[in-house]
Amino acid sequence: MVDNSGEEITVAILNKGDCFGAIPFLTDESYLATRKAKEEVELFVLHDYDIQELILKNPVLSIHLSRIVSERIKSFFDFFEKEKIKIVEVIEGESEKERKLEIINRVTRLFHSSEDINRTLFFVVKAVNREMKADACSIYLVDPVSYELVLEAAVGFDEKVITNVRMRLDKGEGITGWVVEHGEPVALEDIHADPRVKFITEIHEDRFSSLLSVPLGDKKNVIGAINIQTVDRRKYTYDDIRGLTIMANHIALAISHARLKRRIQIVEGVSDRNVSDKSGFVGKGKYIDKINAFVDLMASGDGPVLIGGEDGTGNVPMSKIIHYKSKRYKGPFVEIDCRNIDSASWGEELFGYEKNTKVICSDGLTKNNLQNDFSPQKDIETGSLVTRLGFIELADSGTIFLNHVDRLNQANQIKLLNYLQEGKFNRVNGNDTIFSNARIISSVSQNIASYLEEGRFDKSLYKILNKNYYQLKALRDQKRSIPMLTKDFIENISRELHKDVKGIADNAMGRLMSYDWPGNVKELENVLRRAVILAKGDVITSEQIFFGIPMGEKKWSYDILSFDTVKSFLKSRLYPSGLQILSSIFLVITLLMLFLGHKNGLLNPVNILFWSAGIFGMYMITFVSGRFLCGICPFAATGDLIKRFICFNRQIPKIMVSYGRYFTIGLIISIFWFEGVTSIQHSSTLTAYLIVFILSGAIISGILFERRAWCRYLCPLGGLFGIYSLTSITSLKANRSVCLNQCETHDCYLGTQLTKGCPMYLHPYGLENGKDCVLCMNCYKNCSHGSIKVNFQVPGNDIGNMSNRSLSESLLCLSMLGILLVEYGSLLSIESQLFQSLSRLIGINQTILYTLIFISVSFLSSGSIVFLDYVSNGFSFDNVKARIIDFGYSAIPLALMGHLAFYWNKIKADFRKLMELTGIYQPVRVENEVLIAEKIEGISAIELLFIFAGFFGSVYIFYLLSKKTKHALTISTTTSYLSVFAVFAFTYICLL
Repeated sequence: MVDNSGEEITVAILNKGDCFGAIPFLTDESYLATRKAKEEVELFVLHDYDIQELILKNPVLSIHLSRIVSERIKSFFDFFEKEKIKIVEVIEGESEKERKLEIINRVTRLFHSSEDINRTLFFVVKAVNREMKADACSIYLVDPVSYELVLEAAVGFDEKVITNVRMRLDKGEGITGWVVEHGEPVALEDIHADPRVKFITEIHEDRFSSLLSVPLGDKKNVIGAINIQTVDRRKYTYDDIRGLTIMANHIALAISHARLKRRIQIVEGVSDRNVSDKSGFVGKGKYIDKINAFVDLMASGDGPVLIGGEDGTGNVPMSKIIHYKSKRYKGPFVEIDCRNIDSASWGEELFGYEKNTKVICSDGLTKNNLQNDFSPQKDIETGSLVTRLGFIELADSGTIFLNHVDRLNQANQIKLLNYLQEGKFNRVNGNDTIFSNARIISSVSQNIASYLEEGRFDKSLYKILNKNYYQLKALRDQKRSIPMLTKDFIENISRELHKDVKGIADNAMGRLMSYDWPGNVKELENVLRRAVILAKGDVITSEQIFFGIPMGEKKWSYDILSFDTVKSFLKSRLYPSGLQILSSIFLVITLLMLFLGHKNGLLNPVNILFWSAGIFGMYMITFVSGRFLCGICPFAATGDLIKRFICFNRQIPKIMVSYGRYFTIGLIISIFWFEGVTSIQHSSTLTAYLIVFILSGAIISGILFERRAWCRYLCPLGGLFGIYSLTSITSLKANRSVCLNQCETHDCYLGTQLTKGCPMYLHPYGLENGKDCVLCMNCYKNCSHGSIKVNFQVPGNDIGNMSNRSLSESLLCLSMLGILLVEYGSLLSIESQLFQSLSRLIGINQTILYTLIFISVSFLSSGSIVFLDYVSNGFSFDNVKARIIDFGYSAIPLALMGHLAFYWNKIKADFRKLMELTGIYQPVRVENEVLIAEKIEGISAIELLFIFAGFFGSVYIFYLLSKKTKHALTISTTTSYLSVFAVFAFTYICLL
């Protein structure tokens, strides 16, 4: 166009193949056309008053202009008729404009909801992915130190593929790198056909076809890029590019603002001012008094301080308190975890760096350079100096805390030593000498002595840092301070979360006191934070205490939720409700057949099947899928149904929480005793009453309590399944890092409007094993972060991960080895020939005799272990108790597999019996004796397989537990313990 001075101004430059917008001569209204430019064209705009002035001065021009207009109108209609001109866009309505503005506003608001920029970016990509109707979305940011593009947030990709994705900008990696380098968007319908994809780091998976990549920021200050991708080929429209560009600008502005705010917080020390009012460590006793005295002494000085101790023992709070009680309290406090500093670093994080930006130059159009299709303009940016301040420079006049200083590499150690000696340093790649007056407080790990001996840590540096040293003790060694720490944490957390939680119940405090706290004070704070969030009243209860620190993935495990079919089924209404309905119908039919069928259990098919195939199926399902049967349990379903009509929602009594496990174990033992002493398999009515007893407990619990208190604390069937599920090949777990860092709602425990919370008062974060989890999958349906996993795993791994094993459960596990010997149809059952012979020989009541034998065999395995331990090591009650607690659980595989072998043998016999009852089969008899060939005797290969699997499983569990035991095991002790398992395995083989 021509301005007032007559100078020509280029409005746009069009390349060959570009769509260009035509503007009519006589109006100001523009429209779009699909006409292609054959060459580079400069488009000029003339206003109507200019045209009128030209016509007045030169009338001939009017005739010429009229002819041109006529030709253009005719040409337009010709193109329109040939469909070379199409309407490509309708004018947006006000509602559509408002919707797009709302999308931008919603994405922008995410940055104000949290100060954690990494967490916010995760929600941003989810929102952009949804609004742009894409299959995947990712955000890359430029690392100013390494000049690499780093994947900061992504959604829609396989987690294994997007781990640690980085691209070198100076090597032109990928299309995303091209976008960041040139500051221009790229839209590709088929990304695989583009030669710039030197590395498929931004594709992540071959299934993606299209890519739209938009820079974050303007050309001169691009901080990264945002990508959207689709599986199917997609031709991105002008609106797609414009919409994502607008959102990218807002995102870039918000990121820059967050970074600036963080830098201000570091420099001014604002982020940690809230600890300045602390007068010292919270706790009780001489140890706490010594800590506070040391803190006061260090606050009065200005030299380096070195703090030793495990992670979470309080080294960070100690450094903060020293800083804020010292004369430097007005200066910044900067905390650095040296484990996060790259092992190849030359000191740019601590001491800063200076770096020249590279010159970006792209020439004009060339056929061999495909980049010019996207950037035809000649663009040159001159080099400029980029300076990044290191943390020691930022901490000037304040304090810098170097956590795990022993993890610094040699280059950083030398620079830190020079700084401590001279008080000055040079930035990486810099020549200027920088002075900084920052006080150094640092911490070291437990193995600092070996680092010094191996030369991995500089002895001169350690000598300077170690002038003022204090060793912090682990929380497990200072449990008397837990109540005061708990009170202080609850007050602070409640104030922070605006909740009115004032205290903690006695049973909850008991759990805190009995836990070993591998994560120390930091773990205690995290546990109490979750408890305050979950608390419904003003007191934290035991059900709201969940232990656990983030753990890595198990080596031998596979998440079955990776199958779409499984995910769809578990999230549908069919699970568990549909299966509960089926199991409830089956329960009603079973009870009717037991009550109305033949009273002699040996002639009632349902009773026969229940005590053979039924029990075998329960044990086998428990081995395969843990407490899956409890998830679809008809007893619990009946209790939940009653709850809809009447429920008092009473708080679970403390006695039930504290002693429920003992009641459950007592019921398990009592039912096995009752089964044997009454020969319950002979009576269909007794079997029905046993089922009704368990059903009654579930109904009463449903009426009294909000969730399934009976299933969690009292049910004998659930308790037995829970013990055996410790050897299951299936286990539900949560990604604890996700729960800790991303989740703020805890919907898995509390529930949502669509799905209730965990019926067992559990939080997936705290699950070490599947003993109490019924696999109802409510947590999976409620979790919006994808934290829940259901893993196939090596049987018994859950036992190795247990941090809180109990004596009562260990004794139950050992007792199950002996109880198998007195079950119905076994060696010492009340109807066996051996038992009858003993009864006639001794001449006492059979009930009393069976009770004595039952008690004896129940303690046979544990008594044998005590005796062998005495022979091997001499008697020590504390040592014996500790070993039984540690190794009693290793009896579970042998007990479970022994029962499977026993009931498989019963299935064979009962199957033949059912065929006789129904007349399908009649045994061949000779003189009223069944032929030997027709008898079911001997042990099958399947039963042998069960027993051998159980024995070797127990040996494997013993091995896992021996690696974590605190007691030194001698060869004789190990041999003695394993010999008990061998004897019982041999007995089972003889029994069958």
